[in-house]
Amino acid sequence: MRWSVAKALGKIGDARAVQPLIEALKDDDSGVRRAVAEALGKIGDARAVQPLIEALKDDDKDVRSGAANALGHLRDARGGAAADRGPQG
Repeated sequence: MRWSVAKALGKIGDARAVQPLIEALKDDDSGVRRAVAEALGKIGDARAVQPLIEALKDDDKDVRSGAANALGHLRDARGGAAADRGPQG
């Protein structure tokens, strides 16, 4: 049930959900942690970067995968492709 709430919050995309979701990255249920990581990636708030980096160390491979995907979404949202080109000029 908690994982479905995390997914719904990710779909809504409200930044007010970021801090509670960050706290939920510590949930005992790995399915919840994975859903939370994915939701944080969808919301795209930079406050989630460090907690998601920490989630890359999770014991569960699905949580690690969700965190990596979320970080990829965050990078894209912040203009990762432009940053990869380096300074112009």
